[in-house]
Amino acid sequence: MRIRKQVYNLTLEDLERFPVWEHALDEECEEGQDEATVRPYEFTPPLDPAEGMLVVRATFTLYDSTTALGYLYPQPSGWDEIYQDTPLLALLQPIIVLDEGRMMFWSGIIAPDTEYVSSMYRLLGKSANEVFPLSFQSDVELKDGPVKGTIPGFLYYAMEKKSFFSRKQRVVKEIR
Repeated sequence: MRIRKQVYNLTLEDLERFPVWEHALDEECEEGQDEATVRPYEFTPPLDPAEGMLVVRATFTLYDSTTALGYLYPQPSGWDEIYQDTPLLALLQPIIVLDEGRMMFWSGIIAPDTEYVSSMYRLLGKSANEVFPLSFQSDVELKDGPVKGTIPGFLYYAMEKKSFFSRKQRVVKEIR
């Protein structure tokens, strides 16, 4: 069975049917495929994230105890030494998948605008206080144990100057 999808088009049904997806980087030259193309990934537990660029199903628990499904990118052993200055959420890219869309929490260097934030709460039918802080955990047995964490809000990098004499530094900011 040959299934190929864009990672941003994964549905709840896709994640329930196949809890792990692999980026089909070896097929980028094929027509209609690019670096965002994923395919189901068969494995024998525990899954080693070093086997490829993998997406695994995850469960998200909102502050009001509501749960939702989505996915994240588990990192291989030693990732924290290589990317020590990179926020965990920037690497994991946790995303909630809903029938009506996707809820992303990491925006990189572009702050999410108020319309995006409002639209995410409308998708969930909840307020900021019902959503954050939320927690997440991978649903797949991983070699180094489950990936889990907490998300305080919609996060992004900002450049700040600590004082007149200092250089600008990247800091992680939060919007709710």
